[in-house]
Amino acid sequence: MRRTGYLHLYGLNLVFDRVGRGPAVLLLAEEASLWPEELPQGYTFYLLDLPGHGRTGGPQMSPEELAEYVAGFVVMTNLGSPPILVRGLGEAVGEVLAERGYAVFSGKDIGEGLRRAQLV
Repeated sequence: MRRTGYLHLYGLNLVFDRVGRGPAVLLLAEEASLWPEELPQGYTFYLLDLPGHGRTGGPQMSPEELAEYVAGFVVMTNLGSPPILVRGLGEAVGEVLAERGYAVFSGKDIGEGLRRAQLV
C-alpha cells in the first residue's frame, strides 16, 4: 500500500509516496505515478513527485535544480545513502546526482536496477 507524505523543502511541499518495508530505495522519475503499482517485496521505496510535476507544485526546473531537491529530501528524511533508480526525467537528474557521489542506477527494469545496486 502506498502512503503519501509531504516534506516542506526550499519553499515547496514536496509530495512523495512510501511503499514497503526494508532497505531504502529512491525511485526517481517526473512523478510517482510513472512507477508500477506493484513493487518488489523487501524494500522501502520512496517515490517522489519532482517540483513542477505530479502533485508537487512549482515552476519547471533544470536537472541541477531538481537534484538539489532530491539531495535535500534524502538528508531531511534521514535515508543515508540509498540507491537511486531512475527513469524519464529522473535520468537527467540522476546524472547530476551521480557526479555528486550518489549511487544511481537505471530503473527501466527495477529488478535489474536492484541487482546492480547489490540489494538482491
